[in-house]
Amino acid sequence: MKGVQRRKAILEAVRREGGISVSDIAARFAISKMTAHRDLELLEGLGEVKRIFGGAIPVGGEPAEAVTESVGPAPGAGKTDCMICSRPATQHLLYTLTLAGGEQRFACCPHCGISAHLVLKDKVQMAMAADYLNARLHPAQRSHFLMESAAAPCCHPSILAFENQEMARRFQAGFGGRLGGLQEAIDFLEQDLALNKGESSCPHCAAARGK
Repeated sequence: MKGVQRRKAILEAVRREGGISVSDIAARFAISKMTAHRDLELLEGLGEVKRIFGGAIPVGGEPAEAVTESVGPAPGAGKTDCMICSRPATQHLLYTLTLAGGEQRFACCPHCGISAHLVLKDKVQMAMAADYLNARLHPAQRSHFLMESAAAPCCHPSILAFENQEMARRFQAGFGGRLGGLQEAIDFLEQDLALNKGESSCPHCAAARGK
C-alpha cells in the first residue's frame, strides 16, 4: 500500500474508532513504528489528527493552528508519573487521558486511570489503555477490563485492561475476577469508593492523597 493510501486508511480508522496507537498502525499496515510516527506527523500537519502519547485521536474539526502539543501530566509530577498516586507508569499498565484542551494526563495502571475518569469526568476527550499482555495502547472505550482478579501488579482493587476479549477471558479463567467495559469499570470503582466512604481502599492512592 502506498503512503497516501495508508495515511487515508489511518485517518479513517482514527475517525471510526476514536483513536489509534502507533503499535496498532505498525501491526495493521506491516510498517515500522518510525514510519507510523511519520504518518501521524504528516496527518497532524494537515490538521486531520491530534497526536497523543503513543498514538493519535481526531481533532474534532479544530483548525490545525488551534491544536497544541500535549503539556504532560499534572504540575509537579514526572513526565509519566501517575496523576492519582504519583507512581511511575509502566509499559504494560499505562493509561493515558487526553483532556478537551489537548492536555495529557497519565495513570500508572487502569485502576488509577478509572479513578482519573471519576475526578475529571467530562473533561476527558480520549483515553488509551495498554494491553496487560502485549503493552499495546488502544482506545479505552474498546478495552475489556478485568476487575478484582487475583493478579494485582499495581493499585487495589485490581483492574487490568485487555484489547482482545478472548485473551481477557483466558486470563480471567486463571486469575478470577469479572469482565466489563469502560463504564462498568467506572461504576465498579465508584461503588468501591462509596463502600469506603469516599476514601480509596488502595494503600498507594491513599498514601499519595495524604501527602
